[in-house]
Amino acid sequence: MKNFPRSVCLFLAAIIVVLSSNCWSISVALAAELKLRIGLIRTDSALPYFVMREQGFDKRNGLLFEAMGDKSGAQILTDLAAGTLDVSVTAGSIPVFFAAQKGLIPSKVVLVGASSIADPDHPSAAVLASPAIKTWTDLKGRHIAITDKRSINTIALTMRLKQEGVRDYRLLEMAYPNIGLAVAGGNAAAASLSEPYLTQSILRGDGKLLGWVIGGAPFERFQLGMIAVNADLYRNNPQAVKAYLRGHLQSLKWISQNPDGARSILSKWMQLTPEVTKKIKLKKWPLDARNDPDLLDTMQRRLLEAGVLHSQIPARQLYDERLLDEVLKERR
Repeated sequence: MKNFPRSVCLFLAAIIVVLSSNCWSISVALAAELKLRIGLIRTDSALPYFVMREQGFDKRNGLLFEAMGDKSGAQILTDLAAGTLDVSVTAGSIPVFFAAQKGLIPSKVVLVGASSIADPDHPSAAVLASPAIKTWTDLKGRHIAITDKRSINTIALTMRLKQEGVRDYRLLEMAYPNIGLAVAGGNAAAASLSEPYLTQSILRGDGKLLGWVIGGAPFERFQLGMIAVNADLYRNNPQAVKAYLRGHLQSLKWISQNPDGARSILSKWMQLTPEVTKKIKLKKWPLDARNDPDLLDTMQRRLLEAGVLHSQIPARQLYDERLLDEVLKERR
């Protein structure tokens, strides 16, 4: 092979260094400009997102979030399907089941991991009752405040009332800030509440805890939500989805290692008092963010029996964890 003069070699080496430097700068700039529109239900289910923002896991993974305001679970999935949202960590299981029955999953929305889970040690929703209500049967003929007739809280409530033999009652829909006050003011005998609003109402003296309905009968264990992304983003920009999953997993690890710090972050983002922050029941997040197919199948069977769902979709057909698998392999 012909030998080049030393000056030529140095010149070529300098060009390679400059090109490499420019390529690295471009890749960093692109990563830093990875913008995701995120939809949230502002409850403790969004804690991993709050931690991601507070601890800088978003910037570490080149993410820039645009929060699109508080939305219901059904609206989040509708917006993901329409392409006006990119990702959500609070896509509720009930809206997911309904969306899957309509064919939106996985054609328009892809479920890439699990979000929060409720169990007896990490209950999620309960019934707040006035002092006059001693047992479930005392709710016969009474008004019960709820936020949405289609929500899992209301579904769990009505299933529990049926178990307890209570069928004659009236549901009153109202906004979360007013629901505990409705019990305190005598406008409702009871209310269905999630955390942190339940603890907030109890500490305020609005009423007493009658019983948990998610984390207690009828749903002792329940997968509350999933990580959902727009299907076009999933197929055309898997690196963006993987970057989000990395940040999510880093947040979960931080939460498990810093429970008091996680409560402080939740307090900041949800403007909770120190007493509510200390006593709130936090949900459980699987550290590997994997879905539980057996639990999802069991949940669907129970909802079928209750007449909430009309058909069951095998759980493993609901989600796609291939990108999550790739991210988890990076940690080994």
